[in-house]
Order: sequence, then structure tokens, then C-alpha cells
Amino acid sequence: MSDGMEKFMANFRLVIAAVLGGMLVLFALQNLARVELTVLLWTFEARRFVVIAVSFAIGVAVGWLIKAHSERRRKADEAGAGAGTPD
Repeated sequence: MSDGMEKFMANFRLVIAAVLGGMLVLFALQNLARVELTVLLWTFEARRFVVIAVSFAIGVAVGWLIKAHSERRRKADEAGAGAGTPD
């Protein structure tokens, strides 16, 4: 890749990051309301954007764990299938 193209891509990524950051700040400012949350026996209040962000982070973590588990099982299945093939 040429030097000019690398600079363009770096600037493009910076612009995209700035736009996404601005959208995140706007989203947070529009969701400052406090909400009451009940989990099992506990009740607490938090800002709406915090509840949404934590829910998103938990979802990402669960998805990552499921993907890692399925990849580990797939590798174990592949290793087991090729190990003891009878003639």
C-alpha cells in the first residue's frame, strides 16, 4: 500500500472513530434518565445509558464465550476424528 493511501486510511479511521464517539456521547446525553432496576431480590437505580451499556457488554461477553466454546469443541472433534482411523 502506498504512503498516501496509508495516511488516507489512518485519517478515515480517525474520522469514523470521532463520528462514532460523538454518536455515543449524544446517545448518553439523551438517556440520562434514572431507571429502577430489580434483579432477583435487589433493587437499585442507574442511568438508562449505563443499563444499556452494561447489557450490551454482557451480551458481547456471552457471545464471545459461546464462540470460544464452540471453536474448542470443533477443534477437539477434528483432532478426535483424525486420530484413530481404522484401516
